[in-house]
Amino acid sequence: MRRLPVLIAAVVLTLSGAPSSAARTKYDWLQFGLDQTKSANNTLETAIGLDNVARLKPLFKTPLNDVPDGAPVLLTGVATSDGMRDLVYLQGERGKVSAFDARTGAHVWSKTFTGSGIANASPALDPNRQFLYANTNDGMVHKLKVADGTEIIGGGWPQQAGPGKASSALTIGTATDGTSYLYASNQGNGHVTTINLATGTQHVFSLACANRPDTHFGTPGGPTCDVRGPNPWARGPSFDPVLQRLFQMGGSNNGNTWVPGKVWRQSWVALAPDGSTQLRDGGGYPVDSYTPTDWEASVKSDRDIGSGGLLILPKNISAKYPHLGVQPGKDRKIRLLNIANLSGKGGPGHLGGELQLFDFPDMSMMRSQGAVWTNPADGKVWVFVPGEKGIAGFQVEVDAQGNPRISLKWTIWNTWTTSAFVANGVLYAANGGGEKTHTFKARELQAINPVTGAVVWTGAIGEHHWSSPIMANGVLYMIDGNSGGFGTGTTGNLIAWSLG
Repeated sequence: MRRLPVLIAAVVLTLSGAPSSAARTKYDWLQFGLDQTKSANNTLETAIGLDNVARLKPLFKTPLNDVPDGAPVLLTGVATSDGMRDLVYLQGERGKVSAFDARTGAHVWSKTFTGSGIANASPALDPNRQFLYANTNDGMVHKLKVADGTEIIGGGWPQQAGPGKASSALTIGTATDGTSYLYASNQGNGHVTTINLATGTQHVFSLACANRPDTHFGTPGGPTCDVRGPNPWARGPSFDPVLQRLFQMGGSNNGNTWVPGKVWRQSWVALAPDGSTQLRDGGGYPVDSYTPTDWEASVKSDRDIGSGGLLILPKNISAKYPHLGVQPGKDRKIRLLNIANLSGKGGPGHLGGELQLFDFPDMSMMRSQGAVWTNPADGKVWVFVPGEKGIAGFQVEVDAQGNPRISLKWTIWNTWTTSAFVANGVLYAANGGGEKTHTFKARELQAINPVTGAVVWTGAIGEHHWSSPIMANGVLYMIDGNSGGFGTGTTGNLIAWSLG
């Protein structure tokens, strides 16, 4: 091990912003983590790679007065009143949803929703490329036209997702019958709301009172649940289109109970695509679940196992366990899970069952989404895990008996690193984030060789909390600013770099 210092929807053929006369295929970045599995592996990027990433230079820097605490999304070929444009969409933590020109940073439209507190969510674009969805700080999911921000009213919209802070990015998954569902995770009495995008109907799976499904507890004059939490802290739930399951975590906070059928604290739950609850024997159950054997101790110390999200690996790496997921946590451990049978006991409500438990105390708390990448040179699968002390690269290995494991290959030690992604064989991640961002002397967006861990480019950024970068069509985007509750959330920037 070396230690170093500090899928996408529609495509249209057009000219890239990269300095080339050759036609390139433009593509979209529709949701946090790029796709429904949250792989964060951008295989469509062709303009920037290891051979030229060091030549990235600033493209624009647009001031923001409502700073997002998540990641942007991007849509190409939008028919606006000023003609066809590629647009970057942001969701401010205090309710302002905005669109900017993806090449110039010019403001195109904004829509503001009024609510109390903040939201840590990221927006999502639906597969038909007509609407943007935002889970804002008013407890509602809003449906907006991509061209001008006009809100769709009626047919169930806007949809209730709160009360409780929107703490995770929106996810959109598509079932085998072609139905697309939107998944909104909210705090308070922790829950995930699943919205059928075709019909506007919804299901609610409660992590706190699972025996009482399809209920938003805590609305004024509405029903109540006697359990607080477990809040869904991960950056966003993951949807597996092969298994047809949504994976949502319930955190360790605001209580000390784990009660199968009611309280899914410190647990991963696997849900059917429509988010429905299985009722039996007076309890409410997911399709499957994972809860660590030490749940009681880790809850007591407030060490959420699922805060780093679930990274769904490519299928059939192991013939013995064809469906695998990697799950970093705030408890300083990384779990390798059989996501087709989370506990190994064939159903929900059991303890343990992980295939590997990798202790990683040096990285400290892991609360950012990682990335999964298959090296086209040799077919080896990599997992990149950001954490409080930097970022690490792991290879997925399988022994002669078919047992998989993750093996640490390199580590970059620096400061709290937010969610990462890979584009055309380059790993990107921003350091200097988190609650103590204002105490760091420097904060950088880094481009990294994913095989060696060598840093090949850096771009200076300001204070940031959970915001993370994306890349599309030869442009790298990042949001900085005093969001996430450590500042006013009113001073920040949308920053972009390109080859020129």
